[in-house]
Amino acid sequence: MNTKLKWTCCLLPCLLGAMAFVILAGCEGSSNQDVSGAEQYFNNNPYSSVPRTESDAQTLELAPPSYVVSFVNQEVVFTVAGGAGDYHWYLSHQGNGAINSHGANQAVYIVKQVADNSITVQDDAGHYAVSYIMTSSSSGAVVLVVSPSSVSLSGGQLQASFTVNGGTAPYIWTSGNVRLGTVSYSAGTSYVAAYIAVSGAYGQNVVTVKDAEGRLASATVTQSQ
Repeated sequence: MNTKLKWTCCLLPCLLGAMAFVILAGCEGSSNQDVSGAEQYFNNNPYSSVPRTESDAQTLELAPPSYVVSFVNQEVVFTVAGGAGDYHWYLSHQGNGAINSHGANQAVYIVKQVADNSITVQDDAGHYAVSYIMTSSSSGAVVLVVSPSSVSLSGGQLQASFTVNGGTAPYIWTSGNVRLGTVSYSAGTSYVAAYIAVSGAYGQNVVTVKDAEGRLASATVTQSQ
């Protein structure tokens, strides 16, 4: 084999390797340009197998959902929870009653006439909730009555008891504002309920009872030092 042929055989593999390196480098360089932005997106948003959950909807809850009134100047306390911002209160019939804001999340309805009415509360974000004022004639022949209709707890008192008459057992009791107190009762004797106030929490709460046919009645609890 002559000298030229030997040099050609030695240089040819080197030239081919250099060309392959240039081609690969060119391909790699083009991918680093990330024209679509996909690489940057996945760098900023790495994959996670943990499912993403949406935040809870901002809804309003107004308690009690309805209340049966029976005399002029009767007062009913309504408590709202949820939403965002301040609360604003409205009545469908101004002549039948008045609504006065009481604290950050409560309002007092005052009966002007023993007649039906509806109370609407709205927050700054546009969410709203409605409760209804009813009379014994509009709520049905069978009326629930909670005794006592109001309780005051002060001087360290934390407990009160309530009974319900009328309607159809079993009964379900709820507290309008669990930050002020909770209600407990037994399924076997659901016409009796115990209210337990939160120590150091002051304000007005609403205890609501519902019978098996959906009738509602409420009582108020005022907690002070």
